[in-house]
Amino acid sequence: MAQVSGSQPSRPNRRRPRWTALRPTPRFRRQLIQAGVVAVIAVAVVAGLAFVFGIIILQYAMGGLVVSSIVIVAAIGLTVLYGIRGFANFAYGDLMTLGAYLALLLSLNGLSLVWGAIVSFLVLAIVGILLEVVIFARLEGRGPVPPIVASVGVALIIQNGIRAVAGTTERIYPVPATENVVIVPGLGIHPISGILTLVVGISFVLSAHVLLKYTNLGKAMRATADNLELAKATGIDTKRVTYAAWVVSSSFASTAGILLGLGTAVKPTMGFDVLLLIFAAVIVGGIGSPYGAMLGGLMVGLSQEMSVPFLVWLERPDVIGLQFGSAYKVAIPFIILIIVLIFRPWGIAGRRPAFARRSYFIERITRTLAGERGAIDTSPGEANGGR
Repeated sequence: MAQVSGSQPSRPNRRRPRWTALRPTPRFRRQLIQAGVVAVIAVAVVAGLAFVFGIIILQYAMGGLVVSSIVIVAAIGLTVLYGIRGFANFAYGDLMTLGAYLALLLSLNGLSLVWGAIVSFLVLAIVGILLEVVIFARLEGRGPVPPIVASVGVALIIQNGIRAVAGTTERIYPVPATENVVIVPGLGIHPISGILTLVVGISFVLSAHVLLKYTNLGKAMRATADNLELAKATGIDTKRVTYAAWVVSSSFASTAGILLGLGTAVKPTMGFDVLLLIFAAVIVGGIGSPYGAMLGGLMVGLSQEMSVPFLVWLERPDVIGLQFGSAYKVAIPFIILIIVLIFRPWGIAGRRPAFARRSYFIERITRTLAGERGAIDTSPGEANGGR
């Protein structure tokens, strides 16, 4: 066929270098800027509190970062499973306990704690797949309530099974006794329950980011969490993705349980005792958002520990004479949870529902300030079909 005169020759397609795929997207750059703003605000708050309470607030801030590392690892695993399966796993805390006890058992029988943690990580991944195959796969399509009730039953079975086998005596990991590493006078951190926990927590956050952002499995998991039916229509093996979600969730629970056991005693209710704190982190950050779980875990851990100096100050007789003020630190994350639910019900980093314009509270304030009177949801004209 004769070439049409005056037509431009086609340009050769230039292959883009592979490294260009790693360039941050505009959305990711916006998230980095938002994270930077949050970090600057957090540093300013810590500096202000340090000016008021002294260097002791930095010690509590460091303790808050350690608690946040544990909560973040657990919250990531919990929210990944929620995004794929669509139910809250109330057995998650007891899976943490199971992982902690398994690592303790192996470390008491010749293995080092590191190898015990690795074996526990792998065993809990298998346990997660078995739970999906034996129990939760049979409840698929029956709504969110049956899986929640089943998870409560699994939690009771695991907790009472640990009590029957290991007893109720509190135990500690066989780690060498070491002194705190002094950073400056009055400020120190324990090398195992502090530095090691921070390093492991940061490593798991980075690994979760790489998994969800740069791997085919992570992209398939995000697509399945967004729209299950559309993921099936595009050829994604959603069953494989579900198994992968259970592996990630259960193995992260094992690691979080071991980190929790390093800072406290290992006991049958250790995971159950922090389960509400983990749920608070997930809800504050945004249900179903792994990055929101990271942010929520950071806020929950820091707020709980850094509130102690203020609560101790309230114990003074010349203030209000609050008794056992530091015991109220566990309520601070839930106060933050209530505030977030009032102003942003879908969480700080959660996806805003299409039908949600603003929260009821903010809309009520806006209408009041604007001088409007009448119903919040619909005007009389809209209620009558616009007539």
